[in-house]
This record gives sequence, structure tokens and C-alpha cells, in this order.
Amino acid sequence: MSKINLNQNQFSDLLNLINNVFFPLKNFVDKKKCLQIIKTQKVNKKFFPYPILFGVKKSIYLKIKNNKAISLYFNKKILAKVTDVNFFRINKNYFGKKIYGKRFRSNPYFIKFCKENYFFLTFNFNKIFQKNLKNKFFVSPSKFEKIFNLRNKKFLSSFHTRNVPHSAHEWIHKYLIFKFKNLLIQPLIGQYKTGEYKDNIILKLNKIAVRNYKTKSVHVVPFFSYPRYGGPKEAALHAIVRRNYGCSHFWVGRDHGGYKKLYKIYESQNYCKKNQRKLGIKIIAENEPYYCKNCEKIKNYCKKKICYQKDIVKISGSKIRNFILKNKQIPKYMMDKNLSKKLNKNCLIN
Repeated sequence: MSKINLNQNQFSDLLNLINNVFFPLKNFVDKKKCLQIIKTQKVNKKFFPYPILFGVKKSIYLKIKNNKAISLYFNKKILAKVTDVNFFRINKNYFGKKIYGKRFRSNPYFIKFCKENYFFLTFNFNKIFQKNLKNKFFVSPSKFEKIFNLRNKKFLSSFHTRNVPHSAHEWIHKYLIFKFKNLLIQPLIGQYKTGEYKDNIILKLNKIAVRNYKTKSVHVVPFFSYPRYGGPKEAALHAIVRRNYGCSHFWVGRDHGGYKKLYKIYESQNYCKKNQRKLGIKIIAENEPYYCKNCEKIKNYCKKKICYQKDIVKISGSKIRNFILKNKQIPKYMMDKNLSKKLNKNCLIN
């Protein structure tokens, strides 16, 4: 039997599919389902905006192309034995335009997608080795439900991040706690791009931030996946993930799932809000919080209309990373001092 050594992205997708994080998907899509999702944003008559595909490079395809049964490995451990293996191709430019929009050729994930996927596979699981299908950061929806007794919670809001918490994030946390009492903060764990924060730092600082809220109704549980830079479609996928974790509300950011200026401001919010009923979770689409020099505080709009554009200071993870890289002190208005003092260059991926 031939074998495939999965990369980390493939491993996280497999882990999420088997544990119903991407429900209604339970397996990587075949060509028919892929095209159905691209054209109609549905799979099995249920709304689903982003196809989860399993692709291989040309060198791997040539080794396994005549096999109908394959073993899947990660870090030298067998994860699953699969049968009924079939190979297919898709029009990648069509995929890119439909998923990422008109500027898809500039999207770094689309470029990576084209390089790494010569052929795609579909298969059925013959045997799954559950003891090996684990990650120290992964918590399944079913386990989360048991640990935090979700049945007794009327509302559970959720917040997605792929950064350490800055002051604008904390403003959002407090807003969601005030409105809904219960909050799930799900940092994206599993990204390994140079210059990004290390997984343990993201998780550690989010947990420290939560302690300051002095409530037992806020939970920090990682989302083991990776950035796809899919803009609105990825934001909707994240909404589905939170619905599957039992959340009733989901905060969608100003440029949720975006990259640089590939998408319009609030495009992800508008798309998710439009498809809110289909997503099965209520979308919170508020203005982006910022620091106002005139008011000397974080806010997301001015009630009295006394603040001007010149007073607005935007806060972002990239700005904070620049301070770290230059060995400069992070301003208090950008990040709580107890958090910023724990950051240095060693916290970033080399």
C-alpha cells in the first residue's frame, strides 16, 4: 500500500473534517462537490462557501497514481487508511476567481495553491487511527460542549483572531461580554509564516488577557487551521466553524480573512450578514475599534461627532509586530503593558 506524508495544512483539514468542525463536510470534496460549492455555495443542499480539497504535488501523484488504497501519515504516524481513491483536476483560474475574486492572481494563498496541487484526490476512510489523530492545540466541538456545558448557555458569542490581543481586540471582547455574557475567543493556531506570532505565544497572551476580565464565562479554545486569505468566503467558513462549536453569534472583522488590499473594507461583513440565515449563526458586523487621541480611549464611533479623522489611530497586529522588530516599546494605547512586556523578537516565527 502506498503512503502519503501530509503537510500541516492537510493534517489540520483532516482533523477538522473528521471532528465535524467543517460540518456539513465530513471528507475532502470530490470534483462534483467542489464545483457545486463554487457555483452555488452549497453542498448537500446546505450553505457552504469554501471547498476543502486534498491535493498533491506532481512527484507524489506519479508515485501513487495507480493505487486505489493509500495510507495517510503525519510526523511518521499513520492517521488513516483510505480506499476508492480517485484523482481529478479543476480549472484553477476559475476556482481562484470564484473564491478569491477578480484580483485572485495576487493572492498569496492562491499562488501557493497552484504550486502545491498538481492533482486532487477523493477517497473513503477505511480505517482511522484516532490515537494518532491528535494535536496538542486541537479541541473538538463535542469536547468543548462537554467541558463548558453549552446546553445551559442561551447565548455564546465568538471572536476569531490570528494575533496576540491588542487594545482594539480587548474592546471587542468587552463589548461581546457585555452584550452576550458568554464569549469564545478562538485564536487561529497552526500558521507558520515567517514573522507571525508563535502558536504558544498567541494562546498564552489571549489567556492572560481573559484573566483581567474577571469572569468565568469567557473561554479561550484554539482553532487549529491556517490562513487562506479567502476574504468573504473564508469569513463565512469561520462563521460555520463557530456555529459548529455551539456559538450563537460571531464577530466578523473589518477585513476578515483578507490580505493587504485584495478585498474591500467591510466586504466580509456584508457577505456574512447577507447570508446570515443560511450560515445558521447571527453575524455581528460593527465598525472597527480605534484609538481616539481627542477622547484618549478606544471606541468604534463618535456619538457627539466632535472627533476628526486626524484624531483616529488605527491599531493592528502588523503595527505591533513592527514595534517588536525594531525593539521599540509598544504604546500603552495599543496594548496592555502586562501583555506587551512579554513580547520580543523570539515570539515571532523566524
